[in-house]
This record gives sequence, structure tokens and C-alpha cells, in this order.
Amino acid sequence: MKIFAIVPVKRFENGKSRLAKVLSSAERIKLCELLLYDTLDTLKKTSMISKVIVVSSDVRAEKIAKKYDVKFLKENTDSGVNGAVAFADDYCSEARATATIVIPQDLPLLLPEDIDRMCEFATEYEKCLVICPSLRFDGSNALLRKPSMLLQTHYDNNSYQTHLKVARELGVNIKVVLSQRIMIDLDTVEDVQNLIKESSTHKAVKYLKSTVQ
Repeated sequence: MKIFAIVPVKRFENGKSRLAKVLSSAERIKLCELLLYDTLDTLKKTSMISKVIVVSSDVRAEKIAKKYDVKFLKENTDSGVNGAVAFADDYCSEARATATIVIPQDLPLLLPEDIDRMCEFATEYEKCLVICPSLRFDGSNALLRKPSMLLQTHYDNNSYQTHLKVARELGVNIKVVLSQRIMIDLDTVEDVQNLIKESSTHKAVKYLKSTVQ
């Protein structure tokens, strides 16, 4: 089974704007850079991922992708997560991916075994959606589609419920995975305050601990 991981990446200066109360613009750019390093490091160590694809308009993201020897798809401008995934979907279809898993770059505690666990569920079915929500049960923190063009993504308000609804309408098998490390993302100041209490070797977490007072 060929499972491709899709990592949509905003331009670094457009990321993590909600953290402006605790991080300067330069610090948020650095954080986004480290989050991408952590994400690609994790994905490259994940045994069930055949190929990693980074989608972004940011040349800094392209340089990091090249360091990890992963596929980079360059957008002309930030098109949003749905646009970035749709761009990658075309590539995955042409490359005959069996399935895709969308992984945001802002899951700071993510480990390879978390992704492998989600991928293992997909081996059981010809058509399925494997999804892990955010802690608030509104976002889709990891989304695996088999086949790769099973459905269009809906990363907007309440994407978790929307993805479940579409999958039910398609009549495909659905597996909800509740993995705390996947469910923990980095969006708010509260998220930062909780993360700096975690024991983690990830670069982004270490950076937050050294930067946020």
C-alpha cells in the first residue's frame, strides 16, 4: 500500500498569528520553521509512509523540504489548506497513491507510531476514512483517505464533523482515532502554556520553553 503524507504549509509570516501576545513576528516565523522540521523528521521515520509531500508558496519551506529529501509542490500564493491539499491530490493521483494522510505542521508532540497506527487501520478496508480530531473536536488533526481521492477536504469551521458527514454519505468505513499526541495542536496562547509543561525532545517545544516566559 502506497500511503502519501501531505503537509500543507502557510507562508511562515502568516502562521501562528494568534500567538502574537507571547511571541514576536520573528519568533513566530522561527516557530513555524521548527514545527516543519519536527513534522518532516517524524514523517521520515514513519514506516508506513511511502512519500512525503510539502505544499507551500514559501521558499523557506522548500529549502527545508529539500533537506529532508521530500517532494515539494510550489504554490503561487497561499491558497488555504483545502487548496493546498487539492493541489497535492492531483500529484498523488498521478503517482498512483493508494491513500493519503493530511498532517498539519502544528502537531508539536507527534511521533512516528501515532501515524503508523492510523495507517494500519487503512489496511483493513478498500475504502475508508481514518480521522483524528483536535482536542476541541472541531478540527481534523490527521485525515487519512483511501483511496486518495475519496473526498475533498473541508478544513474550515468544524472540519471534523464535516469530514465525518461526507464519509457517511459516501457509505465508506470510518475509523475515529483518539490519540492525545495527534489531538494536541498549537493555535492559542493556552496551547503554548500547556506545551511548555510537556517533556518533549521536539525542536518547537524546546524553543517555546526557552522563549516564552
